[in-house]
Amino acid sequence: MSLVLALCNRIAASEDDAPAARRLLDSLRLFEAGPHPGGKMAHYRVNANTNSRDAVDGIADDTPFAALRDRYLAHPETRSELIPLARVGALIVDPLAAAIGELLGERLQCDTPVSRIEVGDGCFTSHGADGRPLARSRNLLLCCGAVEKPLPELESRADRWEGSGKFLLRDSIDGLPRQPGPVVIVGASHSAFSCAWRLLYDPLLTPCGEGRDIVILQRRERIKLRCTPAFAAAHGIDYDPRRDVCPQTGLVFRHGGLRKDAKQLYLDLRDGRETRVRLVTMRSLEEQRELLDSAALILQATGFDAGLPLLERGAVPLEVGAPTVDGELRAPASGEPIPGLYGMGLGLDILPPGPARGEASFGGGVHGFQSYPLAIAPRIIARIIAGMSDEARH
Repeated sequence: MSLVLALCNRIAASEDDAPAARRLLDSLRLFEAGPHPGGKMAHYRVNANTNSRDAVDGIADDTPFAALRDRYLAHPETRSELIPLARVGALIVDPLAAAIGELLGERLQCDTPVSRIEVGDGCFTSHGADGRPLARSRNLLLCCGAVEKPLPELESRADRWEGSGKFLLRDSIDGLPRQPGPVVIVGASHSAFSCAWRLLYDPLLTPCGEGRDIVILQRRERIKLRCTPAFAAAHGIDYDPRRDVCPQTGLVFRHGGLRKDAKQLYLDLRDGRETRVRLVTMRSLEEQRELLDSAALILQATGFDAGLPLLERGAVPLEVGAPTVDGELRAPASGEPIPGLYGMGLGLDILPPGPARGEASFGGGVHGFQSYPLAIAPRIIARIIAGMSDEARH
């Protein structure tokens, strides 16, 4: 979905690139494994509120989505500073997905999982679940979501283990433990604090957390918060003014910090206003064996692996990853990019460019709702269009 948004913005904003971007849009085929386009963002029941305008800042005028943007911003719920992601999904993500469906027509195929991809010389052949070819293309962009796997130390406790992604998507308590014991959250990421928030404040899940010891295990002592320097000074947040401040926005830990309600939960824990959760700093999971053995539920919030389909070159499985700054995927064995193969999404960490780079101390990938259409998809499109222009010249 982000690629189409970025393409339409490119067509609307650039006279030079507009014809090539239009040809690329007209040739685009999009396969969704589920029944609806647009991913799972609208299904999140997490506390991760967003600023109302954040969700549509990437939509330019003169695109098929401008009217949806304006209708969304005129909605009474968006007049407040914060709006829950679930409502963002209902008010803008779902309508955008429907508009993209109309724009692509039969070139958007939902409920069409890609099981295997043959990597040839300058060509990719995608195969469906039945093994038959779905499409051949010179360029291929993989946005296949992500998976969470138990850490090696937690594999023996898989019957009580759940990834943070699944937990944050929960709309029922089916399968959650009823036996006594603590809830242990491994990791101190934004997702970790969001899991704790749901256990404390989401009426759906508070019965699971009520009366239990809730423990967040962290490897580092310092928790980063996204905030202004004034907020940092007022709340005693330690940071390096040279390396931890984004030069574009002036925010401390723009990309690497806790946000919104997760940030507030940490401050409440730190300052003693919330006592139902404990933060425990550890050197390794092994030293917490007794706590983990007693846990009724272990939630892991330590990152994702990309959920890519099987890629083969000459019937030999091909591992890919480590994208370049332009989203090109590499073959780890050689470290060389695979021409025409791109990826974005959870588990494929692409460092934002230039103004979107954030604080100098940030070294990870960005996975926010706006990061892809604003910072990453345009770079992938530019590479593909440049390749199309080179082919035309030769």
